[in-house]
Amino acid sequence: MFIRFVNLKVKEGRLRDLARFYEDRVIPALQKSGGCLYASLLQPSDDDQECVSLTFWRSSEAAEAYEVSGIYDQLLDDSDHLLAEVSEGRVQSSSEESGAFPALQDPEVEAYPVEVAAVGEVVDAVGPHQFFVRIVSARIEAGRFEELKTRYDEEIKPALMATKGCRAVFLVENVKRRSRALSVTLWDSEADAIRHELSGAFDEMVAKVSEFFSGLYQWRLALGESKERSTVTGKDLKVRGFQVVTGRSLQE
Repeated sequence: MFIRFVNLKVKEGRLRDLARFYEDRVIPALQKSGGCLYASLLQPSDDDQECVSLTFWRSSEAAEAYEVSGIYDQLLDDSDHLLAEVSEGRVQSSSEESGAFPALQDPEVEAYPVEVAAVGEVVDAVGPHQFFVRIVSARIEAGRFEELKTRYDEEIKPALMATKGCRAVFLVENVKRRSRALSVTLWDSEADAIRHELSGAFDEMVAKVSEFFSGLYQWRLALGESKERSTVTGKDLKVRGFQVVTGRSLQE
């Protein structure tokens, strides 16, 4: 399985239009590609102008075939009017010099192979029932990812799947920067994810795998405001939450 993120900036007030475009154009195109298993448009809790297209694929080859087919580029072209431009200063100078239309931001694309996965009952994220996606990013000590993967598979994955509201769990490794790993979880609601954090269970899970983290975390603890403690907790990791604006399972 392969996971792909396309990071977008949406124009102010155009999120609903982008969601409609995603439902009417993007999801049908992904379904026709034959290799996409799930597609969703996410909005982060901390940025109301950012959006992320999150897709799951049968393989990296299927995702790459879609990206080079021309369909992906055509969809980007057709959604230009909904996406924010690059910084105003850069746009103004380039447009004044060339007389061309302002340049649009090329979306950042991130792709990861899924190393560990568990999926419960998956429901299409449309209508009143919309998932919440939580992504935890951590730097891993060089050469320790395989050990992390084993520990995550044996201890973290079962514990998460037994947690109320958790629907799916994925552990992925960045192909280009192998020192970075992501834990991606799908929840029934943001409240369920927050309840999990506040219960202390999240910190307990972090403690179980912290021995595989980069020494950078310990260095920060020693120098920073957290020097009174020696163990890494969830507060030391990058955690972001995303509401699923629209999405659908594409498995037949």
